[in-house]
Amino acid sequence: MGQLFWCCLVALSLAIPARADESSRAASMPARLVFATGPIAGQPSVALEPGRGFIVSWQETHGAEASLHFAAVDFSGRETARGVIARGRDWFVNWADVPGLAVLDNGDWVAFWLRRSVVDAPEAYDIRLVRSRDRGRSWSAPVSPHRDGTPTQHGFVSLLPEGRDRVRVFWLDGRLAAATVAGEAQGGGHDVHGAHDEEAAPMTLRTAVLDRRGEPHDEALLDARTCSCCQTDAARTDTGTTIVYRDRSDDEIRDIAFTTRGRDGRWSAPALVHVDGWHIEGCPVNGPALAANGARLLVVWPTLVGQGFELRYALGEPAGEFATSVLATGAPVSGRVDAAAWGEGFLATWVSRARDRPAFEYVAIDMAGRASAPRTLVEPTAKGRAAGFPRLASSGDVALFAWTESSGEGATNVALALLKR
Repeated sequence: MGQLFWCCLVALSLAIPARADESSRAASMPARLVFATGPIAGQPSVALEPGRGFIVSWQETHGAEASLHFAAVDFSGRETARGVIARGRDWFVNWADVPGLAVLDNGDWVAFWLRRSVVDAPEAYDIRLVRSRDRGRSWSAPVSPHRDGTPTQHGFVSLLPEGRDRVRVFWLDGRLAAATVAGEAQGGGHDVHGAHDEEAAPMTLRTAVLDRRGEPHDEALLDARTCSCCQTDAARTDTGTTIVYRDRSDDEIRDIAFTTRGRDGRWSAPALVHVDGWHIEGCPVNGPALAANGARLLVVWPTLVGQGFELRYALGEPAGEFATSVLATGAPVSGRVDAAAWGEGFLATWVSRARDRPAFEYVAIDMAGRASAPRTLVEPTAKGRAAGFPRLASSGDVALFAWTESSGEGATNVALALLKR
């Protein structure tokens, strides 16, 4: 039996700087939603379904079995559909490398999860994608966007619609370490350093497009040396597709980089969003977020300055330079960011710490780069890795946040909050 919990769609009022555009102001509209989840539910994601609302997906574990679920929520916060996407006993389940779902331009849904490719190699896993043409009532057979067949890591996925019925997939790929990963000792999931053997071979960033039949095309190597276990994010503008990720130099500088595919179909050479100069000999498990609004992009990311984290954001266009500002700084900043379009600007969210527990905070940022005062969305009961990564999606006028809450005795649930302009 699933455990029943109440998920409040919180009424929030967003403070905008006096100089910001009036259209960026937010109004409050409270609502409530009931979710029934399993005893261990978490790793949520949120996708916009244009004209309808949002699709929330999350992962549940029941002993050795894992399953991926979805719920459709309209713009008033009312649940309209619910179902199970897939389940299995050979999945890779991790607090940071999580499943997700995207809605394509023709209305199809594409979801993915991670499946172990070798039983005794914890960091050997593949991406598995399925498609639904009927809003979750049925799903296709799973396929993978990669064809290397190596027992290595394939994860930290970002999905984007491309064309009417195709999906572009980005992922971090460990195939260069194929000779070493199969022999790694058993152990836990990603930690501060990640489990990929960075000394044996670097992680790479790759992409491919899956057509309506699930056949991969246009596979490309975008960056031959990246951080091994930081999240990626991607967005579309009127002029192309951009992916952001944490890079890795030969000197172990791990700053945020991007590459863009223009209208000519070519990918630009990787470039840094900003020269932070973060030297760290291991993966911090703390990647960037990216959002598009018209021709403009917002990048949000954490970096280390001195002895503490600093949260930074940058506004720009795919072919131009980014103007960088500081969003938050000091010991309370933890990172775990997300971003979305909001009115004539953007929303950004991140994790900080308050009174020895996490706090999820958010701001609005206008097109001039001015940010509102940070607001606390919630102080979740889950702590540490159990709190996960809060997720965000927006129609521009309505935004839905999702995160993981503790429900006692080791159980976790997914919680939501709705924000309306």
